[in-house]
Amino acid sequence: MKKLWNARFWSSFFLERIHRLFAIVVVIQLIQCFSDSWWDETYAIVYGMLGVAAVTELLFTRLFGARLLAQVVSLTGLILWKMDVAWGGWPLSWRSWTEIERFMTFHADQLHPFFELGIGTLALVHALSWVGSRRTGAVLVIVLSVGLMAAIDSFYPLELWHNIAWIVVAGLAWLVVLHLRQLQARHPDSWEALAERPFDIAFPAVLIITLVLLAGIFMPRAPVILEDPYTIWSEAQGKEVTALPGEGGVQKINIQSSSKGSSLSGYSRDDRKIGGSFQFDYSPVMTITTTQASYWRGETKTVYNGKGWTDTKQPNLMQIPVGGQVKLPLDPKRNPEAKTKEVVQTVKIERKDKLPVLFGAGPISSVSELKSDNNAGLKWNAAEAEARWSKSSRVESYTLVSEVTVLDEQGLRQAPAPSSEHDFSPYLQLPDSLPQRVRDLAAEKTAAAANEYDKAKMLEEYLKTTFPYTNTPDLSKQTNRTGGDFVDSFLFEIQEGYCDYFSTSFVVMARSIGLPTRWVKGYSTGYDPEAAERARFADPFEERDPARPGTYTVRNADAHSWAEVYFEGYGWIPFEPTSGFSVPQPLPEGETAEPDTSTEADATPVDTEVAANGDNWLVVGGAIGVSLVLAIAAVFVYRSRRAHLLWDRLRTRGHSPSQRVAREMERLLSFLQRKGLRREPHETIRETFTRWGERFGSLRPDFDGAIVSFEKARYGQDSGDSAQFLEFAAAAERIRKGF
Repeated sequence: MKKLWNARFWSSFFLERIHRLFAIVVVIQLIQCFSDSWWDETYAIVYGMLGVAAVTELLFTRLFGARLLAQVVSLTGLILWKMDVAWGGWPLSWRSWTEIERFMTFHADQLHPFFELGIGTLALVHALSWVGSRRTGAVLVIVLSVGLMAAIDSFYPLELWHNIAWIVVAGLAWLVVLHLRQLQARHPDSWEALAERPFDIAFPAVLIITLVLLAGIFMPRAPVILEDPYTIWSEAQGKEVTALPGEGGVQKINIQSSSKGSSLSGYSRDDRKIGGSFQFDYSPVMTITTTQASYWRGETKTVYNGKGWTDTKQPNLMQIPVGGQVKLPLDPKRNPEAKTKEVVQTVKIERKDKLPVLFGAGPISSVSELKSDNNAGLKWNAAEAEARWSKSSRVESYTLVSEVTVLDEQGLRQAPAPSSEHDFSPYLQLPDSLPQRVRDLAAEKTAAAANEYDKAKMLEEYLKTTFPYTNTPDLSKQTNRTGGDFVDSFLFEIQEGYCDYFSTSFVVMARSIGLPTRWVKGYSTGYDPEAAERARFADPFEERDPARPGTYTVRNADAHSWAEVYFEGYGWIPFEPTSGFSVPQPLPEGETAEPDTSTEADATPVDTEVAANGDNWLVVGGAIGVSLVLAIAAVFVYRSRRAHLLWDRLRTRGHSPSQRVAREMERLLSFLQRKGLRREPHETIRETFTRWGERFGSLRPDFDGAIVSFEKARYGQDSGDSAQFLEFAAAAERIRKGF
């Protein structure tokens, strides 16, 4: 009795069900590629649903409908548990389609997109389980999964080795299970003996798989011998190639074309090599409700390397207390007599991307509220006025207060030289390779200035009025495309560009004449939809306040860079050298800002070179979907009886029924020999089939029927008939299914 129970347990539980767990493991590795696009709640819901799927798949073998119902109900319950879903009441009348539609739409919208993602993941698990129920399908699943992960690894700066390792481990275990299932079908007596000692089977398999995994993990990384096709193609097209973190970050390739953008606009962290061109992306990033419009400052870069910007090493950071009770310090401090204006901003993040910093009017003085997945990880860099995370974090919303310096031009013109108590050398740094003509041009354009502020304003005006703005600068004008200085190329060769060209040139030129200056990046103001609507009916000659309060929508196209110059007592003052742009900044009482003459189109499409990955994920997701559909369709065709019959008709067109029987007998013999059935050299086919029929009693009628049909076809006096071939084909098919 115990032996019988062991055999049934390992047959029903281990062989029939366990491969579904391996399908779930593979799906988990695939969906982890979306770690930067999915919310934590999404992962919690999907992982919870996969856990329920694992339990139900092991509990129920045949009841597919019951399993599926339990999984869908669990998915709905997880959404209700993790998300704030409101009940909208029953329809007022079940006879009114409008009421029914309102009821369904109200509740379905709250389940979106979690229900669709969960159902899609669940469907993928069932599809892979079905396809991988046989050895050929399992191999196809593992190969396609590893290939897909390798392709994503090439397209994006993701570390996917551990995911690929888990897929390989799951695949090896999957194949072991299928091999044991085949052993049970072909040698039931041997299987029953092995089922009594399951650890004799499991231990060697687990040991070998573990050794393979450990060997892969601890194998030293070999240098790249051959580039992958994507990298080769990207370099040939002059596009940027992303690399893994810790291996160079982002490698940007010089753009050869002057007519095509290299990427979409958006906020990028890697600025070691700037330039190239881009395409505008107007997808929203955040909405900001503020008491005054501003540029939304993110971070600063200090070290100019001739190609782009890098950060200072080991900055002094402090924990930011959330709640607004503590005022964040500045280094160096502002003079208490310098006038400032308090600006309160409430920011709602519209995207699911992780943020490296908080964006706000500069400088931030306190953070009142913060909804993120890592409040404790928010740090303050007093020297650069940055509120940043040690590791990028997902943010839902935040409220902060900024104390923005009032632009007192008269006081700035009289500001003393920077104090020697503070080290400003990082903000005067320039590479030794900077061409002398850049320094000479800066000195020439500021020669008439009587003070530091006027020098900065002259440089700002020169860049604004001399060079045109374009998102696709003609890089063919650049004489030295690999070794030349970025600013030198812009000022004397390309002579057109976007904000990175203007702001970097301003910082370098200002430093060359002794002004402590730093490069700043973040977002420009964005646009206020309500103000734009009011402007349609306003007096066209009425002056518009560029610093008006409101709720601004900030888009990828509003990513921007500008400059800040230090003035003793006032701190860091922003300057906007980019043609067509101006910084909204508070002015002393009684003074008015210059009218905003830029059109909405001029003011909002701004840039950075590195693309946001959102649209690319749509392309990759579509490619994944199409690949899976094609793979499943191929398996359907492979396992379809009708497809095989159609193929047989095409393959055997022009052959007589007897000839077709002879060919099918050869195929059947070859199949059985691959399954381990040995045919002795001295045996006739009848003797062989008789011996096999005695060995496999359940298939004996099929072996006898097949040999009778074959002998009639082989030794008959005519060409046979279709019925004879169909009898043989049916018997042969039953024999194949038995193995």
